[in-house]
Amino acid sequence: MIVCVCRAVSDRAIRCARDAGAASIEAVGAATGAGTCCGSCHEAIGRILAEPLVELPRVARRSGPAESVPLRTAAGKRETP
Repeated sequence: MIVCVCRAVSDRAIRCARDAGAASIEAVGAATGAGTCCGSCHEAIGRILAEPLVELPRVARRSGPAESVPLRTAAGKRETP
């Protein structure tokens, strides 16, 4: 869903910025451009920033040591240990 109409920034892009470390509306604006024009989306950005992060289940690798690898993070960013 588009949160910032002025810059066409989606909630997904804002969550990705949050997951990458943007902890304020200003930091989200620096990362995505959201909230840097008219400001009417600041409340929605704030709500997204306040959402709890969701840990997704990990799966064990089939070969190699018994370590786990996340399927994906809350915003779809892939990570490996």
